[in-house]
Amino acid sequence: MWYVSTRGIAPRVDFEGALFSGYAPDGGLFMPEELPQLDRETLCQWSTLSYPGLVKELCALFIGSELIPKDDLNDLIDRAFSRFRHREVVHLSRLRNGLNVLELWHGVTYAFKDLSLSCTAQFLQYFLEKREKHVTVVVGTSGDTGSAAIESVQGAKNVDIIVLLPKGHCTKIQELQMTTVLKENVHVFGVEGTAMSSMSRSRLCLPTWLLSRSTI
Repeated sequence: MWYVSTRGIAPRVDFEGALFSGYAPDGGLFMPEELPQLDRETLCQWSTLSYPGLVKELCALFIGSELIPKDDLNDLIDRAFSRFRHREVVHLSRLRNGLNVLELWHGVTYAFKDLSLSCTAQFLQYFLEKREKHVTVVVGTSGDTGSAAIESVQGAKNVDIIVLLPKGHCTKIQELQMTTVLKENVHVFGVEGTAMSSMSRSRLCLPTWLLSRSTI
């Protein structure tokens, strides 16, 4: 599986390259060069899977086994969801009159972004340990991204995380989630302005060539 920039200028990269690039060098976003085609039989089989089981099957389509062997991939995903409060990770509540509610809040920070960032952090650490490297992740946040990102990597030896927190623009619980994690690899800074301006600052605080390789 190869990934190409939405701007069409940057060279294509594999999953590891896209994971560590953040934005593509040409300023675009990486996306799959081709989308896998799924037949009806596969979809029917997948309809009986648990959420973690479905994530394992989907990730295997986009992450080559030469990068992460299937058994390792399954272990990483199990580890990513190990701190979720509900055994199903994502629970579907069936209410009256055909109303269904998909519960995405069973992660550590109660935000739906726990679902993706817990997996992202496991993939990052897998490659970093394999390559014996360290990375610094810079995050601009409106509240839920920062806390979910912190929880996903807090205590990781190969990752430092810097979060730019827009003062006065997050809920109290979000601020506390970000400012009370006492791990050496977690660094939170209050900044003036909105969430969008903090995200812009996260792109400007490092040289372009380093930003494209070391931040998300």
